[in-house]
Amino acid sequence: MTGRDRETPARSSAAREQSTDDRAAADHPGTATRTGEMEIWGKRVRCHPGIIVEKTLPFASILFILIITLVGRPAAAAALAVVFIAVVFINYRIWSRTTIQFDDTGVVVERDTIFKRKKTIPYSKVASVNINRGITNRLLGTSSLLININSGSGATVPEAVLTFEQDLAESIRSAILHRLYTHSEDQDDGDEPVEMPALFSPLDVILHGLFNVSTYQTLFGLFFLVYSVFQFYVSAGTDGGSTGAVVSFLIFAAMLVAPIVSQIFYYYNYRVYRRGDTIYLQHGLIRSYRTSFDVSRINAVRVKSTLAARLMHRSCIEAEVVGLASGKGQSLRPVLCLLKDDATQQTLLRELVPEFVYDRKPKKQPEGAARVLLIEAGAASLALALVMIYPSIYLYRRAMTATGIAGLTMPYILPVITISLILAIFYAVYVSYRITDLDLGDNLFSFVNGAVDRETVTMNYDRVQMVVTAKGPIARLFDVARSNIYLLSSIGGSSITSGYFHESDLNAIGEIVMERIASGDYDYRKNSL
Repeated sequence: MTGRDRETPARSSAAREQSTDDRAAADHPGTATRTGEMEIWGKRVRCHPGIIVEKTLPFASILFILIITLVGRPAAAAALAVVFIAVVFINYRIWSRTTIQFDDTGVVVERDTIFKRKKTIPYSKVASVNINRGITNRLLGTSSLLININSGSGATVPEAVLTFEQDLAESIRSAILHRLYTHSEDQDDGDEPVEMPALFSPLDVILHGLFNVSTYQTLFGLFFLVYSVFQFYVSAGTDGGSTGAVVSFLIFAAMLVAPIVSQIFYYYNYRVYRRGDTIYLQHGLIRSYRTSFDVSRINAVRVKSTLAARLMHRSCIEAEVVGLASGKGQSLRPVLCLLKDDATQQTLLRELVPEFVYDRKPKKQPEGAARVLLIEAGAASLALALVMIYPSIYLYRRAMTATGIAGLTMPYILPVITISLILAIFYAVYVSYRITDLDLGDNLFSFVNGAVDRETVTMNYDRVQMVVTAKGPIARLFDVARSNIYLLSSIGGSSITSGYFHESDLNAIGEIVMERIASGDYDYRKNSL
């Protein structure tokens, strides 16, 4: 029995003796929260009442809009007002009947409303404890404490979202991290000077937001922008006719502008560093986010670059980590390096996750892969041409009567686009065949994929959940196959697909995994998942 284990009964006994005080703390959470984390340890407390506002605001926004649209219909507006009051009452009821208890072994969240529920989260199963602060939190001086466990199926939603005063939330997080990582609580103090392996300026954040959007998404977004401008041009001076232009512009804004702005806001003031075996991340403009996780929880590391980023010799690093759900719709896959020059990216890779760095000896795809890729490209091109025949003829007949630039360009625009796409497909196949590779190291292996947006995924054999190798009828003709590697990831599960290689090369991955288990090289103590 460890010292911590021996301490637990004593603390439990003390907690029982102070049951009266516990009930008082639960009845007066404001007192408990002001006196600090140690005052609430082992006691039953409630979240900050601000959580009622947090949960009510989304309904309030919708109901407010509906009430405005119902001006002149007082009965309907009154009914919505009653619904709003009911929502507030339900959230108040949930807050008042929900208690939280932190002790030496875990967190217990109990709710006693219509249904009674008790959720116990042992610290030994916790993957991360993160801090999220949105606008409501800032106004109320609170922080949301997000507790995630090592669960692939529940990876996208935190197991507990608890709102406390900001200082208390930070104190509780440090105390839990101390139990998780057995390091000093002060090491996670955001105000303590930290030597950063790399600094990220606002310009880096903006460039990351602009050029980390996938190339396909960028092209589609720009297509709708160009179409919108063209529609505005041809409808100028006419009554109406600009509806299509407005719709196209809104699609462009939703597809390209919104993701770019969202990423810039999300990664503002980006900081990353490592202490011991723990990696710390912090970023956010309107909603700030702090997280930390042990390196042993990383299942794979991706070095990514879009086409535009590659032209600027920039790339970023992402990690597959289970148990980092924020529950706020942000990206779940932690970014260990924003788009930076390749030299800085390599430096960060070696300083943050040296466990995923090794001397690669990549193997290129065999000649049979090129034939399979060409056949697939030919089939895709034929399908595209068949799909575009009718729209091309229809547009040609309609546009022949147009005058000016529209009359000169519109009849031929779809055939030109079709031919351009077919050429792009075959060029992508050529690039894909040239750059795709496979590397099988002693402890790590990696795939390089991506004709346009490229990524190198480095995986640990010991984190592989399943290997599926398959080959279709065409691949069998040329003696090649593809593999899917299944890993636990930030979104629950992830599948990484290889290029076309000889089946024996791909089967070697599964064989190495099994050999490591049989020989004892697989160390479960280093695999906390």
